Amino acid sequence: MKKQSIWIFLIIASILSVSGCNQGKIISSPQGSEGFTTLETVALENSQLPATYFYLESRIHAQRNEIPQAIASLEKAIERDGESAFLKRDLIRFYLNQKKNDQALILAQTLVDQDPDNVDNLLLLVRLIKEPDQEAQLPELLTRILALDPKNKETYLRLGKIYMDNQNLKQALDLFSNMAEQLPEYYVAYFYLGEVHLLMKNQILAEQAFLKTLELETELVEPRFRLIEIYEQQKRKNRKKLILESYEKIIEIEPENDRAVLEMALFHYKNNQRGKASSLFTQLGNEAKENSRLVMVALDTFISEKRYQDAVIVFSQMIKADPDSANLNFFTGMAYEAVEDRDAAISHYLKVTPEHPQYKKTLLSIAFLYKEMDQPQKAIQILEQHHSKNPRDVDIVSFLASFYENQAQYDKAITLLKNSLQNSPTNTTLLFRLGTIQDKAGLKNQSIQTMETLIQTDPKNASALNYLGYTYADMGIKLDEALDLISRALKQKPDDGYITDSMGWVYFQKQDYEMAVHYLEQAAKLSNFESIIADHLADAYVKAGQLKEALDTYKKALSNTKKKDSDLIQKLEKKIKTLEKILDGK
Repeated sequence: MKKQSIWIFLIIASILSVSGCNQGKIISSPQGSEGFTTLETVALENSQLPATYFYLESRIHAQRNEIPQAIASLEKAIERDGESAFLKRDLIRFYLNQKKNDQALILAQTLVDQDPDNVDNLLLLVRLIKEPDQEAQLPELLTRILALDPKNKETYLRLGKIYMDNQNLKQALDLFSNMAEQLPEYYVAYFYLGEVHLLMKNQILAEQAFLKTLELETELVEPRFRLIEIYEQQKRKNRKKLILESYEKIIEIEPENDRAVLEMALFHYKNNQRGKASSLFTQLGNEAKENSRLVMVALDTFISEKRYQDAVIVFSQMIKADPDSANLNFFTGMAYEAVEDRDAAISHYLKVTPEHPQYKKTLLSIAFLYKEMDQPQKAIQILEQHHSKNPRDVDIVSFLASFYENQAQYDKAITLLKNSLQNSPTNTTLLFRLGTIQDKAGLKNQSIQTMETLIQTDPKNASALNYLGYTYADMGIKLDEALDLISRALKQKPDDGYITDSMGWVYFQKQDYEMAVHYLEQAAKLSNFESIIADHLADAYVKAGQLKEALDTYKKALSNTKKKDSDLIQKLEKKIKTLEKILDGK
């Protein structure tokens, strides 16, 4: 209560200090009596109150955590004193608190307009720009800041990042060169100068910049990794010595730098120092039993960076220390799979145990590797074994059904899916897979019933809505219902080329060729003229009398058809020949 009394006193004091014609004026009370007024009475005359009153009012609201009211009071204060940068900055802070970023940005822009050479205002505006469509103005703003404050570190780094992200390397080079001149003792300037030189393939200048970085800040490791990159590409006699010394220094600075230890072990291996390499890899393999981070560093360093041959060396050597490690076998399998050594990949994947978090992914990888090796029965066998132990695993059921489908074992796929649906009757993935396989098996009515069940379960399932709608359209039945189904699918996925194709095909079947062409042209563009969609569009052009467009589109469809689709190729070639004869005869 004491604090509140003080604030009320301050507000009254501000009221009594109103300048100009209001000075000395006694405001009447609601009863008409004169004398000291209440705050409520003053509020009725708030058009006469100064900015100070509303600022202090906002302080009271803020103290009570009444932020919307504090904002309203500050907005009134700014109405009375539109030149006050202090009030605007305070209001920006409250806007950001309430996530009113757009309003904060607009207000920050007014500050810059009001005082364009104020660095604090410019920095505030820059920090508030977040959206991609606003970022185009950043280089100009940042350049203005540097002209006013040539030693502003934050601005150099932000502008430099923009230049480098946009591959404006010459501008980035000029910027960081200027930064190094302005801030000669700031190691970051030289590091980024080295980065730019490295991107521009100026290895000598990059090396000089990174060495200068280390001269200013000796305990850094990242410039040493950059120097190693440079030394690896050079042919100087002491190249290997420099690389090894760099790795050793990094490990001295950061003994637990896994990347450096991995790279040094690989370096020894590649330079036929197998004894040293083996010792390090054994150490790493043993450490990997307890240190999951080390394995992830190896993954990021080699597999994520697409250094697949190096990944094979690293993981195949580490695993010697722990041949039965499910984790190391999984990543070793990944490395071999990346270099397309499928047999080696499978042999390691088979050692991954069910307890491993990536066990299911491993099973699927094995299955697809067998498929790539043209051994589909082995793929099916591995999935069947898991299914027999875990019959409720929906993912495995779905993939196993897909493998059955690819082998035209439709009865097996349908039985598998129906059995699984007994445990998960509303699983839309299983229902959709069942419906499509029933269709392939020639069980059209059953397929329709399954899709209807799926749509009842999930009325917004775009895949099922489209599938059923296209089925009706292709059969030439229930065309109005097909139109409704596909319209609902398009609401869910308005930019889907296949659904748009279905819409065009419904209109084609309804003999509304103008609308058919309209939708099929959209579908062709969305799908980059996928062969079936392009074929549909060409058919619609023929019906619409646009024979030249039809011929060109049939040819596009043919060029996009895969060689294995021999039936479609023959059909398109026949259509092209027919049209060419018709057009030649005109």
